[in-house]
Amino acid sequence: MSEHLRRSDRLTPDSLRELATGEIDVIWHREYYPPAECAAALPRVVAAAEAANFLLTKEFTSVGTSMGEVANGGEIVRRYLDDAPATTRLIRHEVFGGRQSPTDLIRLDLDEMWAYGATVGRHEGRMMLPGVLRRMTPGGRGRPHIDRRQIPLLDGYRLRRRLGVNIYLEVPEPGDGGEIDFWGHLSEEEFVAWKADPFDYGIEPERVGPPHDTVLPGKGDLVMFEAGRMHGVREVRAGCRTSAACFVGVRAETDPLLIFA
Repeated sequence: MSEHLRRSDRLTPDSLRELATGEIDVIWHREYYPPAECAAALPRVVAAAEAANFLLTKEFTSVGTSMGEVANGGEIVRRYLDDAPATTRLIRHEVFGGRQSPTDLIRLDLDEMWAYGATVGRHEGRMMLPGVLRRMTPGGRGRPHIDRRQIPLLDGYRLRRRLGVNIYLEVPEPGDGGEIDFWGHLSEEEFVAWKADPFDYGIEPERVGPPHDTVLPGKGDLVMFEAGRMHGVREVRAGCRTSAACFVGVRAETDPLLIFA
């Protein structure tokens, strides 16, 4: 039986607080980033994605070494921190040169909407990556997964919640895939126990049953949700799905929000 998630249709100080405290499940703000800006920026976004070298999965490409790649710690953490400043400059000054990038827009809005502001995460004095660009071509998908809070790079922040943020620059036509499916919450231990390979990021969809709810984003839409809820992206059958993405870490109510990707 479907269990529709509690949604807000605008990103506001109130809806942000409600998502951060678990009073709602999803913010789906349509045309948060102007569709005309999406179309104008898309050629350079596509070029950057085609030149990217993403290691986590072949199911999609990413501009930027993401937090998912460093979840288990190790040597790749150094690469992540080494690359973060250059990737940030690439996205801001080359890909979106002359216009505000979606990840810069969400950073400003979060800083102004949250009573104690928002800041990019740091590790030992070094900046974490504040945003990535992701692209799925036909055949691309995101298998059901959760994004863990308890990973070495985030441990010092003692996050209460980890929120996922996606702003869509390009989406398939309705019926061509790319929908976001949501299931229930799993503990990190439960999720790891479900996986056949502990180093794989996700689970095959047929193992988890029907989703509780589904969102089909449009061009320019923002979708923000608790990343500890299991979620996945249906296979893109035609067209492409391109987004700007980051995470928001929630700590105490009197702490700044933490931005990272």
